[in-house]
Amino acid sequence: MGQERTVDIYLPPSYKDSSLRAVDYPVVYLLDAQVNFNYFTTLMEKLTQGIPNLPEMIVVGVESPDRDSDFTTENDRFWQFVRDELKPMVERQYRCKDFRIAVGHSLSGLAVTNALLSYTELFNAYIVHDPSLWWGDGAGIKRFEQNKGKDFGYRHLYIAHTGYKIRHNGRSGHVATFEKLQQWLQQGAFKNLQWKLNTYPNENHGTIQLIGNMELFRALFAEMFIDRNDIEQNPQVILARYQALSQRLHYPFTPSQAYLRNTAKWLRRNGKQDQADQVEAMLTP
Repeated sequence: MGQERTVDIYLPPSYKDSSLRAVDYPVVYLLDAQVNFNYFTTLMEKLTQGIPNLPEMIVVGVESPDRDSDFTTENDRFWQFVRDELKPMVERQYRCKDFRIAVGHSLSGLAVTNALLSYTELFNAYIVHDPSLWWGDGAGIKRFEQNKGKDFGYRHLYIAHTGYKIRHNGRSGHVATFEKLQQWLQQGAFKNLQWKLNTYPNENHGTIQLIGNMELFRALFAEMFIDRNDIEQNPQVILARYQALSQRLHYPFTPSQAYLRNTAKWLRRNGKQDQADQVEAMLTP
């Protein structure tokens, strides 16, 4: 984009663990990283360890010193930079799956919806928190209207919103855009677009992304959290849940080596030797 740009990279704990087989990881592209990177990566690490809610992921934090430009008037150039420069660089340097997630809030949430509509193939899932669809006399919601009937190829749009009782800086138009978008989503106006819209009336525009990221990422990978009591009854539930996840996301996911090892260890500690053997058999490449 004709300027230097800071990009922050987070690698999950297992990435450099020599006791584990080297694998590829999904990649999250986090916008507004200058204010979001630290808390976001801490949250991701917490949700992926122990009994995981999510797969471990690489996080690419894109900082924007001029966010108004990046996410509005120059947004096409921004996504072209991500597609043509940043993504190839990340995939050359790190072990990446071909499964990518974009995350944005407010104006950067608007930018993420623009990527969904104009650069659909760039990401598999789009997670946005209170996106500024009202900006530019409703330019964001108008772009959705222009794309009604488009086939989105099983992309996922997950939205966190503060709730209809809260006015964003006095802008009633902010609320109206969500009412309209929700109506279109419920009507199935966007072909093969899987969606979820959560409202959080106890949050405000500044806090929505905290609970939004936790709950929307958990929803995106919902099948991954498996009660250990269910595993104790039938270890094959692990493979069944990951198969269901893969079918829903239209991308193959498998349980991690660390998860299987920890689960087998827990089963043996509780005297479930046969079940532990079944889980360890899943470790075979």
